[in-house]
Amino acid sequence: MKYKNDFYTPKRVSLCSTVNSQCLLLISNLFNDLCVLNHIIIREYIVNKLNKYHNSKIICDFIYPIKQFNTFGLQWGRLLCRGNLRQTCVLLTHKDLSQPARHRTESKVVRSPFSDVQIPENLVDEYVWSGLERWPDKDALVCGITNRKFTYHETRLACKRFAASLKKRGATPGQVFAVLLPNIPEFAVASLGAVEAVELAHQFKDSGAQGVVTIPELLPKVFEAQQLMKGPGVKPLYIISVNGKGSRPDGAWDFNEMLDPMVDTSILKKSRSNSDVAFMPYSSGTTGLSKGVSLSHRNLLANIEQTSHPDIKHFLDTTENYQDVLPSILPFYHIYGLTMLLLRGLSSGCKLVTLPKLESESFLNILKNHKATLLYVVPPIVLLLGQNKNVTPEHFQSVRIICNGAGPVKEADAEKVLARTNNKNVRFCQAYGMTESSPAVFVSRNSSLFDYLTVGPPVSNTLARVVDPTDNSVEYGPGETGEIQVKGPQVMIGYHNNPKATANTISPEGWLSTGDIGYYNDKDEFFIVDRIKELIKVQGYQVPPAELEGVLRTHPAVLDAAVIGVPDDRTGEAPLAYIVLDQDKPAASEADIKAFVAERVAPYKQISAGVRFVESLPKSAAGKILRRLLKDEYEKTKGTK
Repeated sequence: MKYKNDFYTPKRVSLCSTVNSQCLLLISNLFNDLCVLNHIIIREYIVNKLNKYHNSKIICDFIYPIKQFNTFGLQWGRLLCRGNLRQTCVLLTHKDLSQPARHRTESKVVRSPFSDVQIPENLVDEYVWSGLERWPDKDALVCGITNRKFTYHETRLACKRFAASLKKRGATPGQVFAVLLPNIPEFAVASLGAVEAVELAHQFKDSGAQGVVTIPELLPKVFEAQQLMKGPGVKPLYIISVNGKGSRPDGAWDFNEMLDPMVDTSILKKSRSNSDVAFMPYSSGTTGLSKGVSLSHRNLLANIEQTSHPDIKHFLDTTENYQDVLPSILPFYHIYGLTMLLLRGLSSGCKLVTLPKLESESFLNILKNHKATLLYVVPPIVLLLGQNKNVTPEHFQSVRIICNGAGPVKEADAEKVLARTNNKNVRFCQAYGMTESSPAVFVSRNSSLFDYLTVGPPVSNTLARVVDPTDNSVEYGPGETGEIQVKGPQVMIGYHNNPKATANTISPEGWLSTGDIGYYNDKDEFFIVDRIKELIKVQGYQVPPAELEGVLRTHPAVLDAAVIGVPDDRTGEAPLAYIVLDQDKPAASEADIKAFVAERVAPYKQISAGVRFVESLPKSAAGKILRRLLKDEYEKTKGTK
């Protein structure tokens, strides 16, 4: 029977015996038309609907339908032994279902549970090198391909010489300098050297860059871009090439010549402010054109300090006998790699082992040969570690923490990786951030050892809230799904030369709209559902593609998956799946895939628009699935498979 307010009443409540001193209240047959549900779906639906429409008190971490108890017995055991069912559920109660929806008027803003941190007044380069005297002879940067190395002392000298060389060639504060490099040691020298002289950016025309540093392989692209930028009043780019041991190409300065010991570094004078733009990374552009994000020295240093709070800090102190080792596969030109690896890693005395691009053999060799201690990863790397047949416990022999960011991964993916480690001391966690917030906003507590789904509470000095996407004045409470907004010292100055986009993203009160749908629990821990613009609207319901992708990746024959919404005359939109099959497993058909999903999700979430098998999925440098490209491809091939 369907009730008002789109609410389906529970039909039966059963009380189970006490297990591990936890009284578990299981709800079965919860909804007449949703007969097969996993714990995530039930949790989201009950908490959201009951808290939103009725004065009901729900305290829950996980809820399962009793009919699935046997099927998911192992899942229950795992949850129980990890203490995840501290307060599984209290009895569901509700008042007259005909009452209109009511929202409490008190603020539901979530404050960071961590103590505030002091934000340094330094500049980024000053902060990064502030601990230099404690580890001058330790390796700072190592090329994972050639084993080329820079110690901390050598890196600092190279940065100063590069900065002075730029000054000598006419660079001035306020100019924009572009870095077009893969992850190689010279990226750090070029970026930290340039930030002493100019601002940093990664795109030419939009940023108004006056200079660029790149590698010989990319010089033709740079020369081509320079020709396209020609016009009245446009000065030619000064181009610097990192040639290694090769000869200097025509039309470019030689990077190594700019590091000559004879360069006079006394010309470097501090003429910059903590509030000046330091870096201008570009947003990932997963749902549209990328935009230049102006980040000040203060923004970046605030975020480094925030993520160094003892309750969420990942690095151990660098000493004479110990140094954390960070495989650096995340692109330094992306905010995740820039702040979390390059700037934080160097300021803490870590060893960064760089890899220009993700090649499984090279990456696994770095893990084993350099004895990596911390892994900062994105979903494609999580999948690689969990599925690649060459991954062994030896690759994780020194690893303490694996932290995923730039996109959520499902619990099953995390557990596949942990199973490969064969090491109960390895911790898997998730964090959340965005280019516009330098990037970190939420980071899991170090004490949350086995909760893989949450991205954690807000970091220090940070406020967060969940609001109605159509009315930001309506704030939601625990368990209610809406758009996440954040406020803190790490939030960008604004989009470069784009005041309209800035005003649309940051409110007059300083709230940054993330564009992500999520919710928080009664412990103020946040959970990410998906991008607002990518939700699939089926018969009035909102279906997160990431949820279906997580289900698809649990199919034994599926290596990777992406889901988009496509037009449907009957339902408005319908989910369409793009599947990469594992060539080492028996092949699966479209019917197999659809049946597999149908058994695990509600009827309106099924892959009703079909399945397309592809060799690979389009992804950004940070590992995010570029669903807009899949939609473009669908439009071009509409009606075919």
